[in-house]
Amino acid sequence: MERKSKAGRALGTWALLLMTAAMGFGCVSMQPEKPKTLTATERGTVLFLDKYEFKNPPQDWALMKNLEGGDFELGFMKMERGEFPSQTTFMYDDQPYGSSQDLEKRAQYYCTRFLFNSGIDLRVTKKENLILDGREAIVLSMEGENLSRNEKARSKVYLVKKGNWVVSFVCTQWRPMNAAYSQEPFNDFEAFVRSFKFLKKDFYENFEDELNKAGL
Repeated sequence: MERKSKAGRALGTWALLLMTAAMGFGCVSMQPEKPKTLTATERGTVLFLDKYEFKNPPQDWALMKNLEGGDFELGFMKMERGEFPSQTTFMYDDQPYGSSQDLEKRAQYYCTRFLFNSGIDLRVTKKENLILDGREAIVLSMEGENLSRNEKARSKVYLVKKGNWVVSFVCTQWRPMNAAYSQEPFNDFEAFVRSFKFLKKDFYENFEDELNKAGL
């Protein structure tokens, strides 16, 4: 009888553990799924968290995302053949350097801060004003070198007026000093910028709406 009693308690313990595990898995499965970061559309574009729509770059670009605040909200990186640092990144940033709502002043300040911590001696090679999807924009082309680290960088920056605020699109290509730049990644960046659509009002636009409602 003693042996049977011990066996019964053992089976009861295992049954309890199995039930607990099943309940645990059940709770996990009942939790809501996280939304997909990128969702394809029938238009040959993708949606980013239902906030932005744009043409997805080729598969050799890896998605970078910063959903909890930081230097940017979304971007892409492409590791390229060659010695370090052969790579290109581009991103959308809703909080570019500076605070002025004037595009010219914002561009001037931006140039003093961009790549500041990299040691790159940066210079503007071209600056142009244009209209991008109905919005005023300034486009900056820049290049620079860091001889002590044997690296150089080429960048293209769009500063775009969005309502009363300024947002940016930034592409930077890194190369060792003796390597040539590649135009193809910049072409992918251009396709991204030109196809970019805002699907929802951002924090600043909603904030401005609340101020207008309050008569401030």
